[in-house]
Amino acid sequence: MEKIKGNYRRHRFLSLSSLNAKESGEMDPFQQGYDDGFIQGQEKGLAQGLIDGRQQGHEQGMQAGYSEGLKAGEASGKADFIDAIDPAQAMQKALEEARNQQLKDNTDSLCELVEQVARRVIHAELTLNPKQILGLVNEAVGRMDSSQGPLKIFLSSEDHQRLAKVGVNHCGAYPLLIDNSLGTGDCRLESKNQQLEVKTEERLETCMEQVRQELEADA
Repeated sequence: MEKIKGNYRRHRFLSLSSLNAKESGEMDPFQQGYDDGFIQGQEKGLAQGLIDGRQQGHEQGMQAGYSEGLKAGEASGKADFIDAIDPAQAMQKALEEARNQQLKDNTDSLCELVEQVARRVIHAELTLNPKQILGLVNEAVGRMDSSQGPLKIFLSSEDHQRLAKVGVNHCGAYPLLIDNSLGTGDCRLESKNQQLEVKTEERLETCMEQVRQELEADA
């Protein structure tokens, strides 16, 4: 069918009932039905709009509430976790400190024992083999500048006596002298412009410091 083109306006022909109602002065039944239908449709549309609006609002509110509740729950859970783990962390720290203190105490006890044993062994070796004292003295002589003139070598009276018993009164060309302030294994060398003092206890302390460092590194 060919469509009508251009500007046109729909025209409704009056029905027979409409014509009769118009002639009798009564209300047009079509218009009456139209008005009733309009009102009912408007009321239904309003009711449906309210229902749809409530449902949409409920869904949006629920979604917003869920998001906020989720954030609040996560924050609360995180705070509870931190509160719960704090005592455990404090306990772990206390245990670690106790363990470190125990290791330090063990290291101190072991170093003290090793030092006592080492000191006894050194004294025993120097007592039984007094010529080993000459080795220490020669080592000290090698650290002196020989161009500074003759040396004076001092030993403890005990070491001097032990060496004298085995016929040793000199170290090279230098006579061995006595200094009562020196201990076993100690020696002091003097020249015109130099002085060097070697003490067994200081060497032992240096060795023990190395032992301590190795023990602490292995802990």
